[in-house]
Amino acid sequence: YRHDPNWVPQLLVDDYKKLNRAKHPFWKHAAGELFLARENGKVVGRIAAIHDEIWEKTHGEKAAYWGWFECIDEAEAAKALFDAALDWARRRGCTRIIGPMSPNANDLIGTQIEGFDGPPVMMMSYNPPYYDRLIQGYGHRKWKDLVAWLVDNPEIPQRLARIMSRVEQRGGFTIRTLNMKDFANEYKRFQTLYNQYEQVNAVYTPMTPEEMQLMARDLKMALDPDMVLFAEVDGKPVGVSLTIPDYNVAFKAARGRLFPFGIFHLLTAKKKTHRVRTLSMGVLKEYRNRGIDLALYY
Repeated sequence: YRHDPNWVPQLLVDDYKKLNRAKHPFWKHAAGELFLARENGKVVGRIAAIHDEIWEKTHGEKAAYWGWFECIDEAEAAKALFDAALDWARRRGCTRIIGPMSPNANDLIGTQIEGFDGPPVMMMSYNPPYYDRLIQGYGHRKWKDLVAWLVDNPEIPQRLARIMSRVEQRGGFTIRTLNMKDFANEYKRFQTLYNQYEQVNAVYTPMTPEEMQLMARDLKMALDPDMVLFAEVDGKPVGVSLTIPDYNVAFKAARGRLFPFGIFHLLTAKKKTHRVRTLSMGVLKEYRNRGIDLALYY
């Protein structure tokens, strides 16, 4: 990516933590192997092969993931990596392999195939355009489309503004912001909602309490309480919207390193970014069609 002006490096400390199979909570229910491809002694690619017990229990199939894929534009190098991952998955009895998921559907997922005219938004995948050719050239086929929507006009549509007061009243719900003083319980409420409304997604994988606790701890400093919204009916949380500033502005300046100066870029990022990223939004099935989704968008 050295000559790619749009590339934003992952925080090295974050990747090291996720790849630590001895300590990260994901690996308590998953196994994995990490592979490097070398050509004349030089590393030209990498891939992780992953077998997740929670996927198996949730979806009723023995499937593996591949993730953390990076490769030069060379079909033979890509083939060597995919061969290694597929062979590892077969030896564990898996019937298919899905990717990229790094390490699963609750983190970085998917291959970018369009929209290379600007830098990626925080916690969204990014890769060279030729990756799609390497992946499909090996024999992988596209399974699901993942779509990111960009709203580049900050003006609220008049029709939405006119009806919002009536929507909440008729729907019998209220919207509140994140209570940072009750953060330990707030992220547990988020986990309960997330693990229910995300079930509509084909790659749904529930998060364990330990995984959610770690994610909440990592995101806490980045959160703006006014951008984390809970929908409640009679005091019961029934929907949530989690939005954060696009800290990729800071990560790009930090070049993947928090220390010694990366933390400064992170602390000043809110003043430098003009974008936000909605990481997750959903409403419990039995409370849909009340206008809660409209209120969260609003």
